[in-house]
Formats: sequence, C-alpha cells, structure tokens
Amino acid sequence: MAYRMLMLNVAPDRSDGVEDVIDEIEPRTWWRSEAQSGEDIVQYYVVLHESRSQVLQDKLSERFEENQFRLVTLALESVLPQIDNEEEQERLEQTETSSARAEIYDDVLNNALLTWDFLILTAAAAFVAAIGLTSGQVAVVIGAMVIAPLLGPILAFAFGAALGNRRLLLISLRALGAGLGVAIAVSAVMGTVLPLQIDDSMVNFSEPLGLTTAALPLASGVAAALMVVQGQASALVGVMVAAALLPPIAAMGLLVGSGAWYQAGRAAVTVIANIVAINLAAQAVFMWRGIRPHRWLSDDAKAGQSRVWMLGAWVILLGALLGGILFVEGSFASEGDDGGQQTAAPADPD
Repeated sequence: MAYRMLMLNVAPDRSDGVEDVIDEIEPRTWWRSEAQSGEDIVQYYVVLHESRSQVLQDKLSERFEENQFRLVTLALESVLPQIDNEEEQERLEQTETSSARAEIYDDVLNNALLTWDFLILTAAAAFVAAIGLTSGQVAVVIGAMVIAPLLGPILAFAFGAALGNRRLLLISLRALGAGLGVAIAVSAVMGTVLPLQIDDSMVNFSEPLGLTTAALPLASGVAAALMVVQGQASALVGVMVAAALLPPIAAMGLLVGSGAWYQAGRAAVTVIANIVAINLAAQAVFMWRGIRPHRWLSDDAKAGQSRVWMLGAWVILLGALLGGILFVEGSFASEGDDGGQQTAAPADPD
C-alpha cells in the first residue's frame, strides 16, 4: 500500500488547530514532539494513505496562512504492522488515488524548465528522426522518440491551465516554443543536405487529413496525464507523446529545407492539431482527477473560471482545426472528381 509521511512544523499556539485537522482525517498514526533545535515550534508526524494526503494539505491550507507552518511530504516504502482488516485495506486501495497537488507541481515544473539539456536532447531527437525519415528506417525514428523531451513542457502547460497558474504556463510555453524551434531548425538544415524522397510515406503529407489526425494525440494526452497524477510517469508515456509530435515536426522541417512548402504547411497543421489535442486531453484528465486552483499555486481568485475558459478554448480550437481540415480536404476531393469526369459521347442513331 502507498503511504505518505507528512512532517509539519507549527508554533505552539497553533497546535490545537493542527490536531483538530488531523483528527478529521483519521490517519494511520501520528505523533508530536518538541523541536530539538531550541526553536519555539512543535513538530507533527502524520502517516496516512496517499489518497488522504491531499485532503490533509487542503485542510491545513484552509485554516492557516502560508507563512504559519512548514510541511514536508515523504513517500514511504512500507508501514508495519500491516492492516489486518481486509475490507479497510481494499477500501483504501480502491480509493481514486492521485498524488498530492504540490508533488505533481514540483515534478512538472522541473520537467518544463528551459535548460541546455532540454535543447540538446530536442536537437538530437530531431537529428535522429530526420535521418530515420529520409532513410525509411522506422527503428531509428522510434529511437528519436525515446530521447525527445517534449512531454515535459506540454504536460506542464496543461497542468498550469488546470491550476490557473500563469507562471507555470509561461515557463512551459517558453520551453515548448524553444523546443519546437530547435527541432524544426535542425530538421530543416537536414532537409537541405539529405536526399529527400517526398513520395515516401514517412514524409508524404499529400494524403487527406481527417479525424484520425487527433486520435493519437488525444489518447497520448489522456495516458500521460493519468500517469502523472498517479505519480507513475515513465519514459514509455513520453515516447507515446513524442510519437504524435516528433515525426510530423521533423517531416515539416525536412520539407521546408527541401522547398516543398505545400506539404510542409500540411505537416504544420498536423503538428498544431496534435499539440492542441494533447493539451485538451491532459487538462480534461487533470480536472477530472481533482486538480483545481489553490490559493498558493494559483494566481488569483478567478483561476477557476480561467481554466474552464481555457478548456473551452482548446475544444473550440481543435474543432475548428478538424472542421477546416475536413472542409479543405472535401473541397479538393470534389474538385478532383469534377475534373476527372468525362462527357459521354452521343449515341449513334443508327
């Protein structure tokens, strides 16, 4: 079973309020001690199932100001003795478990920072993907997906939207923009020096685009967000997200470098639609799993409204993109059919 230990430091005159909150939560166990450093504080240690960790943190934040206590959360490998009551154990395990909001915030923020490592890995991934696309080697393209760090800023943007946190939105947007710019630039340079067979299916964007364009990124966004809220994010989820983004990004750069502007534009539309779909799915999952604005992690009291507006904006934007794609593709298909029709010869009267 997954447990957390919350270590809480408060002033002695606030201890009664803390113990009232702890009693409401009914933790596995808890104790208090006086600080050994000579400071005038009381230390609380609370062991509870991870499904209750966020509840305790929310109740503490509702009762106290941010500067009135300090809280540290630790993940525990095991707690002995085990619970003997099987019904209680099943109830805890079946609880819809999400990692605490602050834990997720720290994780997504660290993965969304614009660093040299992020830029170098993105450039390397685009370089490898370009080689794989031009040579037709699927295994090489998959290898590029493994090293592509695009998951971090995209999930951070969706999480920031769910929280209404402008700082996280700006940080993730800067990293995502820089990453996309580097990936497109590297692959565009590769497109000028590598022989590119545009008829190759791996870089050919002349085929009609449709609703399936958003299917993979939507599924990727759902899977990535669920893994993050459960505290189980893995490299495989990053590969799934990269599968929706890296090939069309690298293909767009290659097509730009080779001067195939029409197909490059179609690849760009695919990239934009995929990014919107991933953010829409991820933000919807975060909101569904209870990630909501908090006075310490959100910017203002209207954060709750802003996240709803942003979710609606994603829906409208994705719908507009897909609707535009279907309209344009349908128009081209109709023109092609009309142009291919031939007038039947008049029948011979004899």
